[in-house]
Parts: sequence; structure tokens; C-alpha cells
Amino acid sequence: MTAQVTDRLSMNALFEKMYTIREKRPPLKALILLTDIEPEKLKELVQKRKKLSKTYNIRLTKLEGDLYSLNVKRLLSKDQISGNAILDASSKGVWVIYCNEKSRFAKFGLERLFAKLYPDISRLYINYYQIRTLLENTKQAYHGQTTMTNFSVRREPKVTDARFRSGTFQLWEEEAEEELRSQSKNFRLTIHLVNFEVRDENQTILLQGQISRRGVCKLRFGSFAMFHENVILHAIKLSLKWRSFYNHRERLVKDGEILLRPFRIEYSSQFDEKQLRRLSEKMSKNYLCSVIHGGNPYYAANVCDYLDGSSFGVTALGDQVTITPITKGSHQAAWKLTNRLQEILGDGQIASIMG
Repeated sequence: MTAQVTDRLSMNALFEKMYTIREKRPPLKALILLTDIEPEKLKELVQKRKKLSKTYNIRLTKLEGDLYSLNVKRLLSKDQISGNAILDASSKGVWVIYCNEKSRFAKFGLERLFAKLYPDISRLYINYYQIRTLLENTKQAYHGQTTMTNFSVRREPKVTDARFRSGTFQLWEEEAEEELRSQSKNFRLTIHLVNFEVRDENQTILLQGQISRRGVCKLRFGSFAMFHENVILHAIKLSLKWRSFYNHRERLVKDGEILLRPFRIEYSSQFDEKQLRRLSEKMSKNYLCSVIHGGNPYYAANVCDYLDGSSFGVTALGDQVTITPITKGSHQAAWKLTNRLQEILGDGQIASIMG
């Protein structure tokens, strides 16, 4: 359907018409990406990566201003997937990819393409606390009531207890957030995605959508103009705020003094030996790791992002994880590492360490 779009006005009109009528169709997916690269260089980025250029063929057409039509074809082992999307680069440092194709193309065509273009293009990673910020902003903007309808979460017991089992589960009910808060008393939680709806004072549904921890916002029903203003723009604002947080943290030497800008992930309970050993095992699979201490009572390692070249000191002790960027510590790598640590240990509160 996005192939019909010729400019921003026609895009807004198309999405507005499609998603304010109750019909069975794929949701509108908005993939939020961070990059300083001009969209015109996207094809060049793909061609520079030999493996990627053999499986992907892309065509980018400028519609108007910072709006582009994007056609993507990907060769798989037994078939090919292809589809269309809209690339919106109107916010400096951020691309929003709109797609209303079926999920197979969105996931294995678009998302896989941009994942392979890291670190030139990076994902927006958000945890439960940041998702809650987005939902609260949405609630205020609509002057309605934001209600989680379901969420997908991985849970890990805070203490070893046969009554509490780890694993991924979904909760399908209104006011699911209350159950989430209850679960957080005994488990470390890692949110995968949250489905939500916004209702007015008469309980009329104004918006149905979804936010994932990897920066995909979906519109299932509701005004696209309101969705863009109250969800997408808030997500862009959040992404730029946290990009600034992670930026310029590499180690510096000034007048013979070493300057560090570490940050931490804070939790409500202390790590046990099982969690620390799991952390050691998982991190070694994703990063080049030099493990200094891999178990009880703490975990300490130097890790390197081999795609980006950034390196970090990581320490898990007590109820917090400390991340210290070393010689190179790009915002892309720092954010990606923080997300991976939370995928393993659960979502926590992220804060700078004041020196």
C-alpha cells in the first residue's frame, strides 16, 4: 500500500484512512533508527558489505524533502521476500521506517537489513521504565486512560526458590500492569513488548498500539496523525535523549589525568551466583570478552564490540552493574551493550555515576 504514497500529504491521508476503519489488515509498523547518514547513501552502505549486497537489492526514491520510498528485496535460501516502505528522515539523527506489509517482510526483510548495517545505523533500545514513560506521555496527550492489554516478558527469580520458575510468559487482561508490578516483587523482568490501548472517559477506544524494546511502534487502530504526534514523536524525543546520555563517554586523558564517565544499571535486589554465571556465559557468546572474575560474589570483564571497536569494563556486584567505556565507547555500542545486559539480568534503572 505504501507504493501509493507520492508525498507526505498522501502518506498521512492513506494511513489515516486505513487505520480509522475496523478491518483485518497488518498493523502499521514504525521502526525507529538512529543514524547521522544521509538516506541517499543507504544503497552504498549495503553495497560496501559483500555478504549483504549478495542477498539484498534496495531501491530508494525521493518523494519530497526528507521523505523517501523504499523498496527492499531479499534473497533467501529457497525463495525471495520483497516489499515497500516509507523512510522519513525529517528528524535530525533519526530515521522512521513506516511499513504496513505482512510481518514476514517487516521482520526478515526490513529489520534484518538494518540490523546488519550496525554501527552505521543503530536500533532504539528501550526497557520497561522507558516504555512506561512513553505510555504516560501518550496518556497525557490523549487526556484519556492508558491501559495495557497484554505484555510479553521474560522473568528470572530474584532468589533461588522452587516456587518461582524462570521463562517467558504473556499476560492477557486489562490492567495487566498491576500483575506486572506484583511479578516484579519476586522476579527480575525483561519486557519484550507491550500492547496498549487508549480510551476516553466514555470507554471509547481511541488508539490501539504496541511498543517493543527494540524500537518498533505499531498502530493497529486509531488516527495516524494522533499516533504520529503522541507516540512516534515522543519515541523520537526519547531516543535523542538517551543517545545524548550514552554519547561522549569514552576515556580521555587531560593534563595527565584519566577522565572516566561510567554509568550503571540499578536493581532492587542483589545478584546471586547463578545469575552471575549466566551473565558470564551469555556475554562471552555476544562479545569478545576478557573475563577477570566470572562468578560469586561478582562478575568483572573487559568486553569489546567487534563490529564497532568500542570496549567497556563491565562489573556486576551487589545490586548494580557498572559500565565503564574505555578508549573508544560510541553511543551505539554503549546502548546496545546496556540492552544486552538487561536482556540477561532484567530491566533496571539506568543512571550516570557522578565522579
